[in-house]
Amino acid sequence: MLKYRIVPISVALILLVLVTSLPSSGLSVGGTMLEKEVVPGDHITHEMSVGIRSTEKPVDIRVEILGYGQSSTVPRIALNASDDTSPYTARPFLKVSPDSFHLEPGKRQTLTLEGDIPKDVGSGGRYALVRVHTLPMGNGSVGFIAAVDTTILLTISGSEIQDKGEIESLKPEEPVSADKQKMSLVLKNTGNHHFYPLIRLLEKDKDGNIKANASFPIVDPLLPPYTRSFDFSLSPETPLKPGTYSVNATVSTKNGSILAFKETSLEIKT
Repeated sequence: MLKYRIVPISVALILLVLVTSLPSSGLSVGGTMLEKEVVPGDHITHEMSVGIRSTEKPVDIRVEILGYGQSSTVPRIALNASDDTSPYTARPFLKVSPDSFHLEPGKRQTLTLEGDIPKDVGSGGRYALVRVHTLPMGNGSVGFIAAVDTTILLTISGSEIQDKGEIESLKPEEPVSADKQKMSLVLKNTGNHHFYPLIRLLEKDKDGNIKANASFPIVDPLLPPYTRSFDFSLSPETPLKPGTYSVNATVSTKNGSILAFKETSLEIKT
């Protein structure tokens, strides 16, 4: 199944639909980015459109509301209802219509995504994916499915928003080089709301002199209660001399709020 990365940018509700074409099918999903805080009891609605190129064959389309999961290495995982056990899911109160249709070449179909925010929805964020996909295409026993996932991120207005994170691990990766130091970092969202991590690394010698520093903005949001792992490299202007060096990591939100800090050391040998 093909997936395309869709980069969400929001502080509240995002129903982000980028125009994305798959070369094998000409499938595209188009729309706008909607930012909006949602209030318990609100009814939300948003329109999307789906089309295929005029040079393609007719296709049958299905649209699903799925859970939005993450793993240590994958920023977006579509979850079926049985696997969508997060308390932060928005899947149960969203629907899309039509959820199946036939699409002729060069034509477009409008979709309506809507839902009623439960009055007892709770605090923080709520998340889901909208998957638009073709039925299996191809000849004989071999077929393929073209799919586009759209992210949904909701922020519950007036609730207690907890942007919190914890660096569970920070360590150098072997082999440690004097020219470039590879670092791995494991970050967990310990709050109730998504954030876009900005990770800064600072490397110092035993006298406190800065030898290297770098900033790494992460474009995919980290959802609660998931954990992601990241790999980075530090490149000093000149190779490090043998000795012990400290490396500290600071994680902040895009607005500058510090979420987590951790320090470790590495050894440069002769």
